[in-house]
Amino acid sequence: MWTLALACAFFLCIHLMISGTVLKLQIISAIGPTAYYILFSLFSLAGLAWMMHAYAIAMADPLNLRIWQAPVLLKALALVTNFVAFQLIIIGYMSKSPTSMGALKHLGDKPVYGIIRVSRHPVLSGIGLWALTHMACNGNLASWIFFGSLLALCVLGANSIDNKRLTLMGDTYRSISKRTSIIPFAAILTGHTPFVPAEIGVAKFLFASSIYFVTLAFHEFLFGLSAV
Repeated sequence: MWTLALACAFFLCIHLMISGTVLKLQIISAIGPTAYYILFSLFSLAGLAWMMHAYAIAMADPLNLRIWQAPVLLKALALVTNFVAFQLIIIGYMSKSPTSMGALKHLGDKPVYGIIRVSRHPVLSGIGLWALTHMACNGNLASWIFFGSLLALCVLGANSIDNKRLTLMGDTYRSISKRTSIIPFAAILTGHTPFVPAEIGVAKFLFASSIYFVTLAFHEFLFGLSAV
């Protein structure tokens, strides 16, 4: 269990204490942007692999306390929330975003468009929703440490990106923030922006849906546990 906690702390630290701080700029000035991004990607992949390996071991750890047992209704609801999470993550990766790297180049004529109406951080909010769903359905200490770390990274990371984009883009990003939300559908439900499914596109929706249902069908084979 302590190995899992250490792995999660490492993964959080490299993102929150390097990527989101002036230390990133200092490293880039010393080794160049290409070397920095290569090294950061390698450390991130290594950290995630360490987390996953430690999580698998921690599930059998005597310290892995059972906090609660998720009811059947909650597990059924999780199928819906995970479906939404997959849509956010996959469509988010396929869409231009004012919060992505090189945001000024990706703005276009309509910065609030498509999946950005649902969340201005579609990938992070999707991962966060997925992590929160798994925390709710897996009421053991190891799962709460693992998925809780990913959820914390998404929440803190989204706020960090907002602050950096606001500094970079000023009133332009302030206007985008007022019309969008981090929490999925919050801006739509509060009337700050309309929901326009046609902007997302049928092809992207079907592609994300197919990935979700394939993952659902092979969940036990891939992860050793049934998804239902």
